[in-house]
Amino acid sequence: MAKNNKKATTEKPTADTTAQVPAAPKVVLRTYRETDLEQVEYLYRSTQVPLVYESIRSKLWAFPTWVVWFAVYSTLLISVPKVITAFIIFPGWAMTAVKLLTTFIWGIVGFAILFITSDRIELQNRIDEAMANDLKDPDLYYLNYKIDEDGKKVRKPEPDQVPSHFWVLTLDDEVCGMIGLSCNAQDVADARSTLPIAWKQFSVAVLELLRLPVPSFLLKQKPCLTKDGTKHTFAHKQIPKTATITRWAVRSELQTCGFSTLLINRAISWCQEHDINRVYAMTNECCMAAEQILVKRHGFVIMKRFNHNFFGEYSKLFGCRVNEWMDKNGEKTRKAFKKSQ
Repeated sequence: MAKNNKKATTEKPTADTTAQVPAAPKVVLRTYRETDLEQVEYLYRSTQVPLVYESIRSKLWAFPTWVVWFAVYSTLLISVPKVITAFIIFPGWAMTAVKLLTTFIWGIVGFAILFITSDRIELQNRIDEAMANDLKDPDLYYLNYKIDEDGKKVRKPEPDQVPSHFWVLTLDDEVCGMIGLSCNAQDVADARSTLPIAWKQFSVAVLELLRLPVPSFLLKQKPCLTKDGTKHTFAHKQIPKTATITRWAVRSELQTCGFSTLLINRAISWCQEHDINRVYAMTNECCMAAEQILVKRHGFVIMKRFNHNFFGEYSKLFGCRVNEWMDKNGEKTRKAFKKSQ
């Protein structure tokens, strides 16, 4: 009986059977370009929205918030049953139900007040301020450009330039992070002509939520002037050889990828390259995560806290010595950056 000799054959993998390996994402940290403006504006707006809940939490931690809440609550528990019993006699269980309903309604109303204040007043004011000033055109504010007599954007003369800068971080050519560094040689006036009035903003927000018409007088704002008739200051003049970190933001879904540290590293390296000795950063009650990164990862220290009201609104000034930071992180930072050819 003849034996059949079978030869083992090896099939070559085809394109259909070979698993496609996804390309590594392309991350680039570069200087801002004029074409980035729309994405920068969207990034700033989108990263501000989640901070509303941080603002609410700060208000809930403030003792005066609870004093006001319980004062109004106590007044309602006393006055509401009296008003009802003046017209209708209810049994005891019904009055208990009325008090429970009053408690529930005031709890909802109280939270709504906090949300509207944080979202429609504070958040909107921060966004309006940024869009009217430095983020209106980062070239003019950060990159030493000016508008000449012909209305064209040109570089400032060398003696007038300051070591301010603005970077964007792109992921596959989409802006996902940004950071600015301001070195103002003089006070910068607020570019807005008018400022909103808080109680009018609140009233408009409530009317819009209830789908009611908004009277025109509620839309009128006050002039952007101080009591002595001068313009409000957007940014103050800085001490020579100092800079302030501004507009530090990373897209929400990428905030655990280390991009915020990458941006800080570049900003402080720039300071060292341009003979800046100290760098500052200003945060507010919505920036607890940023505070942790500045202090724990980069050695910033709290220099001063500014309390703006009794309901948890504040800002903190942080500082860091550039040379000390470079001695500790300089080598690691240099390895992280690869200049494009």
